[in-house]
Amino acid sequence: MRLGSIRILICLTVLLLIVPASYSQLVRPRVGVGMGVVGSTGANPFGLGLDTRLAFPINPDLSISAGASFVNYVFQGRDGAAYFISPSISLIVTMNTAAPRSPYLVAGLGAYLPLAGDTEKDESGPIVEAGIGWVFGLQATSVYLEITPALVVARSAVDMQIPVRVGIIL
Repeated sequence: MRLGSIRILICLTVLLLIVPASYSQLVRPRVGVGMGVVGSTGANPFGLGLDTRLAFPINPDLSISAGASFVNYVFQGRDGAAYFISPSISLIVTMNTAAPRSPYLVAGLGAYLPLAGDTEKDESGPIVEAGIGWVFGLQATSVYLEITPALVVARSAVDMQIPVRVGIIL
């Protein structure tokens, strides 16, 4: 199962490399950094995390992004703590690029991988995510708020995660 999700990520990475050169050369990639809280139906019900994303604009409304979230579940104490990383590749469709506050849709594929702590290999697997966000334009940067529910296809179950993220786009 892990090999299949790696193949999907490789195919999506190749897709990122063949982005049409016309518009993408005019606009530089955008970097997003933020924090989030994650609610889950899995073994670890609540976690905190750090998020990163690199978005490559294809046109004013559509971007392809690659990102990773680091989530830690530490609310059960040090003995019960678990740490995960979740790399993903997504499409982002911005609904109104001219407005100072623009909603956007995000959907993508990724992986949910245990790093350390009280984790089991059965908890890892590919993820499918789709959600909505809002970007608030400032002078030279933007602030984002995003809710992106995801399904984690683990070995013996399908878990639901609901991350809420807030951050800055440079």
